[in-house]
Amino acid sequence: MEKISSNPIHIVMTPVRNEAWTLRAFLEATSLWADYIIIADQMSTDGSREIAKEYPKVILIDNKNPEFNEAERQSMLVAKAREVAAGRDTLLWGLDADEVLAANTFETEDWKHILNSKPGDVFWFKWAEICPNQKEYWLSPTIYYPWLFHDDGKEPHGNYVRNMHSMRIPYPIEEKQMYYVDDFRVLHLAYLNEHRVASKRRFYQFVDWEMNHRSPISLSRSYTQTKKSERVLSLPDEFLYKTGEFGFDLLELVDTKVPKCYMDDYIVERFPRHSMKELRKLDIWDETFIQSYNLKDPQRPIDRCVHFYLRNTALKKDDALIRFFDKILKKLY
Repeated sequence: MEKISSNPIHIVMTPVRNEAWTLRAFLEATSLWADYIIIADQMSTDGSREIAKEYPKVILIDNKNPEFNEAERQSMLVAKAREVAAGRDTLLWGLDADEVLAANTFETEDWKHILNSKPGDVFWFKWAEICPNQKEYWLSPTIYYPWLFHDDGKEPHGNYVRNMHSMRIPYPIEEKQMYYVDDFRVLHLAYLNEHRVASKRRFYQFVDWEMNHRSPISLSRSYTQTKKSERVLSLPDEFLYKTGEFGFDLLELVDTKVPKCYMDDYIVERFPRHSMKELRKLDIWDETFIQSYNLKDPQRPIDRCVHFYLRNTALKKDDALIRFFDKILKKLY
């Protein structure tokens, strides 16, 4: 492909709220190739802000809204990125603090394609979700995510307006300039801390229910762990950043033992806003969570039965019979 304009700059847009456990790993890896890393910090209290200030490519902005709102934070990040770009040819990356490009990215044909792309191009990526054993990774055979946009400067594109799971980049969904990256992966570090993953699933269920009033059945189907349905592959050394070549070891910079997550604090603080008659229907009540906050388990036997059914049929949720039962449950429960 003929390059439309030379030397596009790379601007990475990253929301942060108490992400110190992976932030140093993210910033070490991303600073190798990004020109600017814009971090929208949402009142972190775990040292995230202090870590971010150590890296010269970071531009730190404040997200002062204590509530969860993805559309607002992504709009803030995009606006700042375009201000920093100041009209220059720009690649806008939407990466979270637990995501880094695999170390072999920069030798691939898809990376060359990205560098030679044109405004309006959108790139979709697959995760390599590193397993807790740090020797394997999960790979979904079908799921791609749009995390890179060769900015065309147009606004609004109107696709990062949802309060949850909003698009990270302002790409034009009516266009056809879509490219699917297969030559490299985005390493997802989330599962290196399984406690945090459980907290995030609980958090998403609660927040989605609180903001969007979805049924407990639909929420459980959306957020229950289904990793067993994905392929498990050996983690290649070429994916990882090693001290000999890069000056740091990526996985050694990840703190996998963070015992508590702000996301649990967030929902527990909001419990008084709601009736326990409503909350007990949410599939969020595991023993570790209950004990951590000295909570009284509000579940009735019927709630436990429903939650048991939902968790144990998660891998079969698309079966006709399961969908039929789910439809009945939504009406009765």
